[in-house]
Amino acid sequence: MSTLIYCKNSIAASPYYIEEVSLNVYSLEELSYYIINNVYLLSSKLMNTELCNWIGRELKMPNLAKELHTMVQNNSPLHIFVGHILSANGYASNKEIKDALTIIATFENKSEAERRKLRADRLMASGKLVDAIYEYEILLSEDIARTMPRVVEGDVYHNLGCAFAKLFFFEEAIRCFDEGYKRNLKKQTLYQLLYSARCAKDKAAFDDYVLKYQVPRTDVEEVLQVVSRATSKEDIIGFDNTINDMLNGNNTEETSETINNVIQNWKNEYIKLCRI
Repeated sequence: MSTLIYCKNSIAASPYYIEEVSLNVYSLEELSYYIINNVYLLSSKLMNTELCNWIGRELKMPNLAKELHTMVQNNSPLHIFVGHILSANGYASNKEIKDALTIIATFENKSEAERRKLRADRLMASGKLVDAIYEYEILLSEDIARTMPRVVEGDVYHNLGCAFAKLFFFEEAIRCFDEGYKRNLKKQTLYQLLYSARCAKDKAAFDDYVLKYQVPRTDVEEVLQVVSRATSKEDIIGFDNTINDMLNGNNTEETSETINNVIQNWKNEYIKLCRI
């Protein structure tokens, strides 16, 4: 069921157009919703005379518009400007406002590339893998990627590879880790590249990357041991034994129920990871 937001302030006859995301907003509550849910995408572009005029003219809030005009003229910090907007209506709670302003204060002097990476990393950490993949791919495909140091670009590829790997898209993960390691030369990225090749059961690719990057034998053995331990967990072995029992004709009602429960849990977890 969708959430309804009561707008106690005026609704604009003409919307304010947020060019960065191609979005029209018609009320202060809608503007607040956009701010709260896109804090990592905000920039000083939000502080402009046009927005101030729109708030005064369309939303009939001349006092707020005057305050915001003064901030624009004085080149005030972005988080102060945003704080006045969020506090002028009842959309966000005090905690939500405080959290948003804290985040904005930490990145308002960062580049657009750094802000987008922070947003993507946050989505990744919260388990929203599809959204994170979208943000990382935008970051790598746009001109803003050229402003990133090469090692940071490599880290973005690394994180994108992790998101793909968690969704079992190992071929895409391999490509990302390869591009990442070319740029950041970090051992953890190289290891993830080899892990993905091994999990994809692509021995030829695994051997090719070992040769390509001259991976020491000790590192290769460590990677193989990690993969072996991950695939030798008790629940995995138990599921494998249950499948073998079915293949051997020992298909009992209990066996079927066990397998169905495991598969359903996997489906639920995967659906959760794919949520947008």
